[in-house]
Amino acid sequence: MMISFDNPVWWFVAAAAVPLLVHLVARTRPKERRFSSVVLLQELVRLQSRHARPKDIILLVLRTLLCLCLALAFLLPYYGGSREGEGGRALVLVLDDTASMGAADGQLVRMNAALSAAQSIVQNLAPNDRFNLATLAGYSHFIFDKPESARPLILRELARTQSRAAAAGDVRETLTAALTQVRNLPEEVQGQVLLISDFQTSGMKTALDALEIRDGELCCVNVAQTTAVENTSVAAMHMTPAKPLPGQKVTLRVELRHYQGAAPRRGTVPLNVSLSAGNVRLSHPCELSCGSNSVVQFELVAPETPGDWLLSAGIEPDSYSGDNVRHLVVPVADKLDCVTIAADRAHLGFMQRALENTPFLRTLHLPAIPENGADFVVWHAPGADDVAAIQRRLAAGETVLIVPDMQKDAALTPLLKGEQGYLSGETRTDGESWQVSKGDINDDSFSLFDENALAQELQKAGMYSRLGADIQKLLPPSAKVLLSYRDSVPALVRVPMGCSNLLIWNMPVTARYSRLGFSPMFLPLLAEQLLHARSGTNDSELIAGRDFLLFELPLGVDPSTVRLLAEDGSELPVKSYAAQLQSEQPAMPGVYRWVAGDTVLHTVAVNFPATESDLQTFTPSVNAPVMEARAATDNSAFTGRIPLWPWLLALAFLFFLVELLICHRPVVKKNHISS
Repeated sequence: MMISFDNPVWWFVAAAAVPLLVHLVARTRPKERRFSSVVLLQELVRLQSRHARPKDIILLVLRTLLCLCLALAFLLPYYGGSREGEGGRALVLVLDDTASMGAADGQLVRMNAALSAAQSIVQNLAPNDRFNLATLAGYSHFIFDKPESARPLILRELARTQSRAAAAGDVRETLTAALTQVRNLPEEVQGQVLLISDFQTSGMKTALDALEIRDGELCCVNVAQTTAVENTSVAAMHMTPAKPLPGQKVTLRVELRHYQGAAPRRGTVPLNVSLSAGNVRLSHPCELSCGSNSVVQFELVAPETPGDWLLSAGIEPDSYSGDNVRHLVVPVADKLDCVTIAADRAHLGFMQRALENTPFLRTLHLPAIPENGADFVVWHAPGADDVAAIQRRLAAGETVLIVPDMQKDAALTPLLKGEQGYLSGETRTDGESWQVSKGDINDDSFSLFDENALAQELQKAGMYSRLGADIQKLLPPSAKVLLSYRDSVPALVRVPMGCSNLLIWNMPVTARYSRLGFSPMFLPLLAEQLLHARSGTNDSELIAGRDFLLFELPLGVDPSTVRLLAEDGSELPVKSYAAQLQSEQPAMPGVYRWVAGDTVLHTVAVNFPATESDLQTFTPSVNAPVMEARAATDNSAFTGRIPLWPWLLALAFLFFLVELLICHRPVVKKNHISS
């Protein structure tokens, strides 16, 4: 250990000689003149000077020491720390720059506090110490592969770092990589990972709790001033159906969420939700209960022209306004894609012909399920091996209609119950048929039909094949029986599954076992059931700061003519991969357009990450010390150095007080008798 200086301006110490120079220069020898009347005064001066000379010396010493302490304080001396030639220290800074760091606790923005602490620590480490820096927003990345002696580069990188409206990347992976760098240092080098964050519960708690930390490897700096910040956000937007036809009536659901602050309160938060949908402007007042969710619903009509339909919902700005606006791009299509799966298209009989003649459908028959998605999947007699594929399609938001094997079905039991099993079919051979009627559920899918006319058409179409009554035991409580046989066996069922709906068509589709296909109501009945079974879940949202913008080039479009434009009209760089374009950087929240000339080819919306709206924090329970941002600027915790300049300033002030006491001390007068 030794005393060292951060400021190399040594010549400043010369200021300590100023009192001595003033003392020497100020001493003058006046010209002597003798007067008889001043003999007695000279004797008094001689006696007084014997008492004043020690006082002058003391004042000279005090003033010299005062100037010396001030001069040394400006040199920023410290005690301890590593010396040149020793192994030094290695510090890996992991800086949280996610969206929650842009929140303000009172007047202080969390990101500003984090940068101030990081810069102070880096500036006060020894010249031979090593550094590395990683950020957490979006894709986590390190400046170097290992800690390097590059203080100016780290400071420059910190100066241009700011909070980004993105969720945290893989926090556990980043911290594991940082700890690996520390553990691989030479033995003579003391390393440590410094995590500077607000420790948002939703973004970090799970990852930190799963880490295995050794003593002294990790230090946490908490820049959050409060345990929670009150916030209101537009959490999600859903449209039903997700892909409407031109002019179709749709329902938009806007989900609002309120997060409690450090001092939870009761009551409601008044809000006004504004909606922009093309040329339509709507607003809807509501009251959101504190700490809860609420949904505002808008009834709209899709544009008459096919294309991308941009909708934006917003609320009044608050202290954390990044999540107060949300966008949704809805594709309006003139036709929807339908894939029929059957070993032979004849197996789907009149249903295949009806699907091919439905005006808004683009129907393609395939013997097996394709990799590409579709809006509707009509599957004839799937087996147990097809259940996983059906579940994937439902999870992707596709509507699946199953026409089961009327002899022995092996798919419905594992699909609805999650266990192996079979359903036995029934076939009428007595010349009689089963009659189908409207179910007990008053569903919108029948709104276009006259109830009596529909009942007569269903009565004419006798059914000679079906699954038996055991199908009723498989149905979950959420299932809706739309059509049923008169003996209560379900004939048409809609079951919400995954992100969409499953339709179970327990009626024959060939003319051999039913004449329903000859009814003029069959095609509209099938079309309405498909349309009303469509999901309200759009394509999965892009994760801000992580996902890249992708665009499949249409046939005949030159990729060199396609540009990617942001909301402000600025152009973003893109890469070309065969028939696909991709942005070079991950997308941040906003609306982006792929254009060719003046034509908009595709619109994409990237929203504020919902996980960053909850500004609740936690105290890490890992094996690491936790300190506040202000305490982090005391670098003795990271550098092993104790700053001495505060003590020097205190000594200078003490010398000044002693001087004042000596100068203002009252003079004791003594009487002298001379002969």
